[in-house]
Order: sequence, then structure tokens, then C-alpha cells
Amino acid sequence: MTLVGSIIQPSIESSHLCPSGSACLPTDADVNVTAAQSIRQNRKSYMSKRFQTGTVFLHGKKWHGRYRRDVPNQEKREYQLVVLGSKKEMSKPEAKQKLMEIIQKEGLNERTYLEVLAVPIRTFGDVANAWELQRLPQLKISTQKTAPGQIAKHLRPFLGALPVESIKTGTVNQWIGTLHLAPKTVHNLWKQFTTIMNWYSRQNDELARVWYPDLPDIPDVEQRWFTPEEMRQIIDAAHGQYKVIFRLAGAGGLRFGELAGLHVEDIRFTEGYVHVIRSVWRGIEVAVKTKNGYRDVPFDSGTAAMLKEHLGDRTTGRVFQGERGAPLDNHTVTGEVLKPICKQIGIPEGGCHAFRHGRVSQMQANNVPGDLIKDMIGHSSLRTTRTYTHFSDSFVRDTMERLSLSCTPVHTN
Repeated sequence: MTLVGSIIQPSIESSHLCPSGSACLPTDADVNVTAAQSIRQNRKSYMSKRFQTGTVFLHGKKWHGRYRRDVPNQEKREYQLVVLGSKKEMSKPEAKQKLMEIIQKEGLNERTYLEVLAVPIRTFGDVANAWELQRLPQLKISTQKTAPGQIAKHLRPFLGALPVESIKTGTVNQWIGTLHLAPKTVHNLWKQFTTIMNWYSRQNDELARVWYPDLPDIPDVEQRWFTPEEMRQIIDAAHGQYKVIFRLAGAGGLRFGELAGLHVEDIRFTEGYVHVIRSVWRGIEVAVKTKNGYRDVPFDSGTAAMLKEHLGDRTTGRVFQGERGAPLDNHTVTGEVLKPICKQIGIPEGGCHAFRHGRVSQMQANNVPGDLIKDMIGHSSLRTTRTYTHFSDSFVRDTMERLSLSCTPVHTN
């Protein structure tokens, strides 16, 4: 230990490792986010016998102070040594006063000190273990599959061993500074961190914790969207079931996972709508993205005719399917079908989500009520729907001409 003009702190390390040395999840017996056993049963708790003022002495040309401090998981109290200042700067009474301020600042003479100390130090790693064991199984399959890897790679290395009470805004900003990732990814990891920490707070009936992070700005890059003319060209160039899936994507604005999850029974030809009740994620049928995703999406007569021709006499099974009846994969359809078509017809490449953005933009341009658009697309708010709205240069120009003021030409001599 070295003296640096302040209290000498004992170091505390915390880890949870498997025999192989890698991080692992604890069992139910290992994890408890609320219970805490007292570690001071044999320690006298009478404050009249615990009140201390410390001891001040001169060593060389500097005043030093000593006092006792309780240490978690140790019955014996630690004898602390602190440098108070030089003899030239202060008298002995002044040195005693400074030592007393240190003792008071640590709360060593407070009646609640032992109660606080009796609670074991809980690290972010402990809380993350509990969250993965207790909360994660209740979430969507996609989150169950991706969250543990994100936490292990991006959160645990920096935050894992830190006591949760020590994680302040400065700590969070230091962690963010180590994330050399895309801004959107950093924002997502921040949301993951707050999700875990606020779950922990709720388990202990505490208010949500608040930090003020310096998050990177997300570049305002416009999402690729297909105009109605581009959609028509893509549909004309597509073959087989892809002609139908692109037509339904453009006419209904469905997410690709929702299209891949459609069953024949979900197509209501009599009523003229698609009943959206499931999605597909990595080949697995799952719930739709949000509760607003459960909806009925109407389609036009032209789309109905294409669907009937595509289904033939089928009355069950997936509407669109890959080999051996497996669900279609977004990346495969985009990479092997949609992008080559875009290149073939000479338009900028776009993914299947560009149909969704294009459909919203088309409805906005044709003055469809915002609430109807929101309900058809499955958004929770009009604010989200507005981010899907794009206007072509020609539409803006035509609108300006249509709204132009008629003025009498000015003649000059």
C-alpha cells in the first residue's frame, strides 16, 4: 500500500467463472436479488462503544491519522491510515478536526452504518445473471437468443465487476467511450443496460435509476423506399411466388416476417383482408413485433386475384414457403431475388422493408387519414408512422405548382 494523501482503500474484486475460466450463469441457488444475510452478527452494535474520533500523530513533517473501519465479510475491523497534511499547514487540533470530518463523511459513527454494511456488495454482473435467469425467459425468443451474447461481449467486460451503487453517469460515459460501434448499436446497448438495471430496481421496490449519458448522434440517413412506379417494375420482373409476395408487401405494407408467417387460413377473401397474427424470426414462428402488430390489413381486388391464383386449391399451410415448406428467409429473398431485380431494372437496391416505407409514403401522399395508416401498418403512434413517410422530388414540385399563387404579370417599359 502507498500513501497518496487520501484514505488507503482495500481493493475488491468480484467474478463468477466456470471451471473453464469463462463467464457462466449461476443456478437458482446462486442468484437472489433481494435477500441479504447479515455479516455482522457477532459485532457489537452499541454506538456508545463504537463512537470514534481516531488518533492523530506526527510522522516526519506530516500529520497522520488512524481510525477503524468495518470491512464486508470480515469480522475484524480494518485500521485505516491517512495523511492529513504537513505540520507547516496545520496544527494538531486542525489535523484532528480534518480526521473527524473524514470519519463523519464515511458515516462510521452513524446508527445506520452497520445496517448498510450488512448488505452484500452486488455487482452489475450479479444483476445481469439474475436478469438472464429470471426475466429473460419471459421475453421474446429473438431477445432470448441475442441478449446474452450482447451482454457478454459489450456490457460485462467493463461493467460486470462494478458494484451497482457505484455506477454513476461518469461510469456510464466511460463505458460508452469504449464501444467502438455504430451509433444505433450503442443506443441499443444503452437500452439493454437500463432494462437490466431498472428491472433490478423494480425487484427491490425502488425508483427507476437515472443517468445522463453522452450518447452518439444517429446519422439522419433516409431509409430506402420504393415509389409506386418502382414497385410496379419490381412486381412485373419477379416470378412465381415472389411476384405475389412483393405485390402484397407493396399493397399492405406488411413486415417481411409477417409475410413469411402468413397461413392460408389468414387470408380472408370474403372480407378482403389479411389477418396478421404471427411473424417469423430465423425460421421460427413467433409473436408479431408489438401488440399493435395484431391487425387486419385490407387488400385491393388486384392483389386478391393474384393471391387466389397463387394458392389454387390449397386450404392450409404457409402462403409463401421455401424448400420442404420451411418459412422464407428475409436475407435470402433480399439478396437472391429482390436486389438482383433492382439491378436488372436499373433502380437503386433496397430491402423488403422498402415496400413498407413506400406504402406509407403512398398513402400519405394521397391524403389517407393518419389513424387509418397507423392501424394498417401496425404502428403504436403517428410519430412512428411519420418516420416512414417520404416524398419524391416530383411530388414536392407538383404540389408547389398546384398551390402556387396566380399573379398578374408585371409589365415594365
